[in-house]
Amino acid sequence: MATTVRLAVSLAALLPTAGSAAATDAWCIAPPTMTWADACLTACDTPALYNLCQETLLQAPDGAAAAATAYALAAARRAMASLGATAARAERLLRGGWFPGPEREACWRCVDDYLDARSRMAVVVGDLAGGCAIAQTRAEYVRAVAALERCAGALSGFRGSPLVALNAADRDLAVLAYALGALIVGT
Repeated sequence: MATTVRLAVSLAALLPTAGSAAATDAWCIAPPTMTWADACLTACDTPALYNLCQETLLQAPDGAAAAATAYALAAARRAMASLGATAARAERLLRGGWFPGPEREACWRCVDDYLDARSRMAVVVGDLAGGCAIAQTRAEYVRAVAALERCAGALSGFRGSPLVALNAADRDLAVLAYALGALIVGT
């Protein structure tokens, strides 16, 4: 028993810990280098997503190659900001009594989904800004998009709701962030 405990402690001492240089080298995924135009072409599978990508990366230097992390980070930050703005708008409308009965319940559900999606995107932004995208980053992208799809499902019976269009636009931004992030962490 004592030998097992010592062996476990000895092995644990050899493993890199979060924040150490060894952890950065061992666990971080190296991003490819490309132009923003190449990033959009590679990441986007529809003309609409490609156009959104161009709009999102408009501030990137034209023709200059950069690590794909810069593009993924720009898209994740834009998505996170939009998610926060939509959640705040929905809360203002709900507190103002704008939505009736069942639609009100669906909208509160969406606020929860939006807060979940925004927190997931914040983790992505933290990973990318810290220069260390890891396999877990991929799961955060997936969970953010899934939260927005749950909201879309909750709103499916309320086509006239102002949140339907906002949710569709926010989902597109989250999908774009995921597509650009997939250049680093895969799909």
